[in-house]
Amino acid sequence: MVVSQQAPISCHIWFVSQGRLIYARPVGFDSHLTTTTVILSPSTSSGGTILARDSKENMDVGAANVQYFERPNGSIDDVVSTMSPSALTVGQTGGGGSPSPLKVERPEYLTCSSSNTSLDSEFKDEETCDLCNKLEHTMIDAENSKHRTFAESLRWWRAEEDAAEAMQKAEAAESLCKEETNRCKELEELLHRQKQEMETMESQHDQVSKDLQLIQDQKPALESQLRQAYDSEKELEDKIIQAVNLLITFKGTRDRLQIEYDSAIRKVNKYKALQKEDRLGISSAHFFGISFSDIIEATQNFKPSQKIGEGRYGSVFKGVLCHVKVAIKMLPSMGSQSGSEFKNEVEFLSRVRHPNLVTLIGACPESRSLVYEYIENGSLEDYLSGRAKSGSLSWQSRVKIAIDICSTILFLHANNTCCVHGNLKPSDILLDANFVTKISDFGINNLISEDENPSSFHTLGSKNDAEKLAYMDPESLENGKLTTESDVYSFGVVLLRLLTARPAMSVIRDVQCAMERGKLDAVLDTSAGEWPLRQAKQLANLALRCCEKDPMDRPDLASEIWAVLEPMRELCHSSQLTSTSSCMDSRSQHKIPSHFVCPIYQEVMKDPHIAGDGFTYEAEAIRGWFNSGHKTSPMTNLKLDNCDLLPNYALYYAIQEWQQNT
Repeated sequence: MVVSQQAPISCHIWFVSQGRLIYARPVGFDSHLTTTTVILSPSTSSGGTILARDSKENMDVGAANVQYFERPNGSIDDVVSTMSPSALTVGQTGGGGSPSPLKVERPEYLTCSSSNTSLDSEFKDEETCDLCNKLEHTMIDAENSKHRTFAESLRWWRAEEDAAEAMQKAEAAESLCKEETNRCKELEELLHRQKQEMETMESQHDQVSKDLQLIQDQKPALESQLRQAYDSEKELEDKIIQAVNLLITFKGTRDRLQIEYDSAIRKVNKYKALQKEDRLGISSAHFFGISFSDIIEATQNFKPSQKIGEGRYGSVFKGVLCHVKVAIKMLPSMGSQSGSEFKNEVEFLSRVRHPNLVTLIGACPESRSLVYEYIENGSLEDYLSGRAKSGSLSWQSRVKIAIDICSTILFLHANNTCCVHGNLKPSDILLDANFVTKISDFGINNLISEDENPSSFHTLGSKNDAEKLAYMDPESLENGKLTTESDVYSFGVVLLRLLTARPAMSVIRDVQCAMERGKLDAVLDTSAGEWPLRQAKQLANLALRCCEKDPMDRPDLASEIWAVLEPMRELCHSSQLTSTSSCMDSRSQHKIPSHFVCPIYQEVMKDPHIAGDGFTYEAEAIRGWFNSGHKTSPMTNLKLDNCDLLPNYALYYAIQEWQQNT
């Protein structure tokens, strides 16, 4: 109202509340008007007039301009909007800040004091005054009621607006509620799916836990089985490697063995052809008897210094007979044989001739003595036991001795009479000045009675006797019968001693253990030089087969034993020449380069070939490896992409040049 009162008259002022005009100052508004009185007729509720009057400050109550407004039918807002700004009285605030009730001033023309009125009219004036007072009170009450009604209408109007606003908010809230409901449904569906997935995962987790527990329960047993399988695998690998090495050796020499077998058959046929000419296939050399006095003279009356050996078959003396050095063997006793039987047996033995048999010169039936040619270099036992003055034998000499022994036994067994030596041992294998093998005591078992025959002894005497009986076939010791398999057994023991120089009683066991461990080189006699490992393994396997307890498991002398030994003759010859040349000029000998040696054969390669693993091998060795079913590298044990071989000419020429220079 301050703005309405103090603003310039030229200004138009409207008061608007919530989009409705509630007051407007008219043009020419007098600021001295302080009150506006609104007079409502009694029928303001249903339409009527509103009396408005303006009063001026510091002016006496006088005639006033009274304006009547017809109140249209409608709401209080419409009335407020149509009323003139001067028709409303703006009440002054009281001490409490609330507007004072509207008051209606009495018009001057209603005043009771008038000096020009007559007495008659006084009564009327009084009535009129009373009526005016009543009217005034009634108007005041009506105005107050109207004011209350107006205020109530304003509150109702505001309540309607608040309700409308609340409805809008309710609609917005309902829309939000629907959105939240939809979102809740989506979340519930998502939660349901996740719950199902969680249940599925829990079920899978339980199943996996059960499987894991089952596996953990089985784990110790499986680990134990795995360890056992690993140990078995290693053991089998070692055995397979040994078997493969043997197979490579056998397959590599198969063609040569066939040729050698054919050669042996031809020799046998040749011996059989000679048999037709002579019953024993021998020349009819003249046999002569020797008197006992000649034996005494030759042995200087059996002087102890002339004694060179003693055994179960009797004593051996050296001597000179007819200006020839001889060895005289004195048999134990006369036995059950008669003189004629002894003479016939000796005559038979004297007619058996072979380059590797000691020649029987004569015999003395009177003293039961045999006269042999004298062999200068002693026996094989002397060299194997270290008693020989000339040192040990080289491996080439030992292999050659084995070949000679096999050849001699093969000759004896080839006759129709099938002569059996029956007493083969290193002490009966003599060496002449050229280290040529000479086997003695052939057929001597036929000259001794059954009680004196060692094959009939079941109890062992001295340690020396036990050592000698170690060469005897166990089956012959049990039944007292000598067969060709008995000579094969004895040959196997002799061959093992040639390889190892170990005692006969333990040599079979020692070599078997070494072969099972793959450590044959640990038992080989190092005094013989550097053995070729491949050939040494061949000989060791052959010897062990010869020493099988069951005679049926022993190899055949002609088709198997000779087929292995005979090809080694050339090897010994070439190696011996190389060894002799090296000894003559040891300074020119150089260590063999490692890349010249075949990883399988462990020998200088003659035909080097490159395999798929990049390593170079002897062609024969690597082909044997592949032919035995292997698809892996012998060096790395990894599977090869292919089994192709490529000749390594560069290495071949390098080996050739190295061999020429050395």
